[in-house]
Amino acid sequence: MFSETLGNILFFVLGFTWMVYLAQEIFISGVALLNTAISKNEKERKQLQVISGLHFDGMEVWLIAAIALTEGVFPLAFGTTFSYLYVIMFLLLFAIIGRGVSVEVIYKLDSRKWQKSMVMMWLVSSIAMMFLLGTYISNIFFGFPIGPNGLEGTGFSILNVTGISGGLLFIALSFVAGAGWINLLTEGDIKDRGLRFVKKVGIIYTIPVLTLLVFMGWNNTDASLWTGVLYMNYPVLYILPILTVLAGLMVIYYGFKEKGRQLLIHAIAVTVLFVISGYIGSFPYVLSSNINPMYGITIVEAMSSANGLRIILTTVSIFYPIIIGYQTWKYKKFWQKVKLNDEE
Repeated sequence: MFSETLGNILFFVLGFTWMVYLAQEIFISGVALLNTAISKNEKERKQLQVISGLHFDGMEVWLIAAIALTEGVFPLAFGTTFSYLYVIMFLLLFAIIGRGVSVEVIYKLDSRKWQKSMVMMWLVSSIAMMFLLGTYISNIFFGFPIGPNGLEGTGFSILNVTGISGGLLFIALSFVAGAGWINLLTEGDIKDRGLRFVKKVGIIYTIPVLTLLVFMGWNNTDASLWTGVLYMNYPVLYILPILTVLAGLMVIYYGFKEKGRQLLIHAIAVTVLFVISGYIGSFPYVLSSNINPMYGITIVEAMSSANGLRIILTTVSIFYPIIIGYQTWKYKKFWQKVKLNDEE
C-alpha cells in the first residue's frame, strides 16, 4: 500500500514536470518559429536570439527530469515506450541537439552562410521538437495500441489524427506564446510584429479548434480518457478541460486585440490545463491502451521498488525547489527589454 501511494505521488510529480517544461518550451520555441517570419535585419534576429538563448538552458532541465523520472519511477513504461517509439525518440533527440547547438553558435562566426544555416537549423529543429512533443504527449493520453500480446503495429502509429492534431496544437501554441514573449521582452519595430503576424495568418483561431480535436480523440469509444477513475469519482474535475477550451477562446480574443502579456498567459494556461486534464484522465494508467483499457499498463504494474521510489521522491523533494528557485531568480534577473543594440 505504501509503495502504491509513492507511485501515485510520483505519477503526478511526472505530470507536474512535463507541465512546467512545456509551459516554458512553447514561448522559447515560439521565438524560433517567428524569427524568420518577422525579423527584417540581423540586429532584430539577434534580439530574438538573446531573449530565447537566455532561458532555454534552465528549461531543458525539466525535460531531462521528465525523462529521468519516467525511467526511474516507471521502468516498464519507459522501456516499452522508448523501444516502440525508437525512431520518433531519435528524431526528437536530434531536434533537441540541433536547437541547443544552433541557438548558441549562430553568431560565433561572421560568415553569412553559417548564420543563415544556423538560423534555419534553429527553425527546423524547433518545429520538429514541438510537433513531436505534441504528438507524443497527446498519444500518452489517447493511448497506444496495446493488445493482449503487447504493443501492436509500429511507432509511427502515433501519427494518427489525435496525435497530429496535438502536434499542430503545440506548434500553434508556440507561435502564439512566442509572439507574446517577443512583445514583452523586446523594444523597437519588432515588438508588435509577432502579434500582428499570428493575427494576420490566423494562428490564434486554431488553438480552440485543435484542442477540441484532441479532446474528441481522447473520447475513444473503447477507452475514453473522460471516463477515467478520477473524472468519474470527482465530476468537478470536468471543469479542467472546459477551462482549457475557454483559455483557447481567450487566446483568440487577446490575439485579436494584440495584447501580448495576456496572450502569453492564456497560451501557457492552455498548455498547463491540457497536460493536467490528460494526466487526471489517464490515472491510474501510465500507458493506456486505446484498444481495451484492460491491456493498459497501470502505475502499480510499471513502478519500481518501494526503496527506489522513496529515494526518487526524496531527491525530487530536495532538488525541485532548488531548480524552481534558480529559474525564478533567473527570470527576475533578466526580465528586461532587449533593445535593438543590446545584443552587442
